[in-house]
Amino acid sequence: MAAQGDAEAQFQLAQAYRSGKGMKKNLSEAVSWFAIAAGNGQKGAAVELAKLYEQGAGVKRDLSQAAQWWFRAGALGDEAAKARFLELFLAGETTDIGGPTGAGWLEAVAAGGQIEAILALGQAYEKGEGVPADLGKARRWYQEAAFAGDDEAKFRLGRMLLSEPGAWRLIYKDPEREAKNTERDKYYATRDEAAKAAGDDRFPDPVRPGMVDGEFWLREAARQGHAEAQYALGMAFLGGMELPFDLIEAVHWLSAAAWNGHAQALLQLADLAAKGQGFGGKDAVRAWVAYDLAAARGIKPAEEARDRLAKGMNQRQLGRARQVAQDLRGN
Repeated sequence: MAAQGDAEAQFQLAQAYRSGKGMKKNLSEAVSWFAIAAGNGQKGAAVELAKLYEQGAGVKRDLSQAAQWWFRAGALGDEAAKARFLELFLAGETTDIGGPTGAGWLEAVAAGGQIEAILALGQAYEKGEGVPADLGKARRWYQEAAFAGDDEAKFRLGRMLLSEPGAWRLIYKDPEREAKNTERDKYYATRDEAAKAAGDDRFPDPVRPGMVDGEFWLREAARQGHAEAQYALGMAFLGGMELPFDLIEAVHWLSAAAWNGHAQALLQLADLAAKGQGFGGKDAVRAWVAYDLAAARGIKPAEEARDRLAKGMNQRQLGRARQVAQDLRGN
């Protein structure tokens, strides 16, 4: 019966091979028949197979494979299997959300306010991981967690908004009409599109749609001590593209990130100090210390830059720099 495709017979045969009742015990055969039965829609077989992969019984322990079989069982209607699949997904044991079906399960959990599920769902829609990318949905989910006070959601939301491409909007030539403009937030992808829609009484105006809100949410996360948000904010001010160039703000937020142990922020600060940008002049001691701390966090270019810088420093400067770096590492 199993050979003829009967899923229940395949399941029973797999159990017999696993237990050794009525036949010689053979875990390898059990796994094969469980897989065949599960593929033919026997949800109990999918559950047993998921357990075997979690336990490493008859197969090499593999939580990613276990998640796939939990997903299969969940898709066949096993509610406990759905929950276990989501647990493994949120724990990072599998990166496959399971397409729209798995995303639907995750949305049900996220709707209950679970922050981990909300963040995972936002990332899936932001990056297009397992589901079509949808920045509108990503923004909605990130906002829910951000308004609940989660600093990671604030960071992701701010980063996503700040990276939105530039666009064009239409402004009325008459200031009085512009004051009543209800389409100021309608954006066009290109200047030509905007110009065609402008008519004689309006003109195209370049904007970055996510700049204001992006900066707001990044600042919110940065103020809560989120090192990645502090670094992103500092680099945005330093680059002068995503936000207006502001060296004072850049140094402030890069310093905050560096104080939180952010290696790339340390490297960036070291470069600025070595060039005399943002610190009132070149500061070899400050630069050497920042390079050294970044190097200690595995940044190879920082180690090389530190050693190059040392060749132009006197013994007094080097001694001071080494002492400061040692004190900071001790803290």
